[in-house]
Amino acid sequence: MGDLARWQELLPLFIAAVWCHGPASPFLPATFEPVLMAYGQTHTPALVAVSAAVISVVMEGVNYLGYGYVLRSNRLGRLRTASARLTSLFQRWPFLTCLLVAATPLPDWSARILGAIARYSISRYLAAFLLGRMTSFWLLATIGQQFQPPRLVLVTAAAGSIVLTYGTVCFRRLRARTGHARGHSRRTVEA
Repeated sequence: MGDLARWQELLPLFIAAVWCHGPASPFLPATFEPVLMAYGQTHTPALVAVSAAVISVVMEGVNYLGYGYVLRSNRLGRLRTASARLTSLFQRWPFLTCLLVAATPLPDWSARILGAIARYSISRYLAAFLLGRMTSFWLLATIGQQFQPPRLVLVTAAAGSIVLTYGTVCFRRLRARTGHARGHSRRTVEA
């Protein structure tokens, strides 16, 4: 029974991994890192890293397939043409690129888009993300374990990331609406 209780303690970590690495992930930068540090305070870093990495890679697979479907539509032909040079650079070292993106703070959606456009092998893509994420997640959980940052600081960092990102999106939309409502558009401003 004790083992089941231990896994139940990780349920919020699994939910956070699904949410932070699902389709909304481009809008949640630096939200999951404080969660990993918090769990590193109460669980072994290896358990936190493996558990979070497996869930995040499952979500990465869902995202990869979804991005691939959308990016291969006829409506986005111009995007594929415009990104042809970047895609060819990605194809030189796709596994290493995915591994580095997963193991560092670089935005993972960049590798997701390039991998989907290049039709990179999903199994290799997910293997690179699993290795990269286990490494970075272990490091973050270890930092949480060793330095024990206060929970309030970690919650504030995660919430601040969400508020900053969504606040910026809302501000831009509001600014675009008020600019268009007044008759100001980029074309009239530039003219």
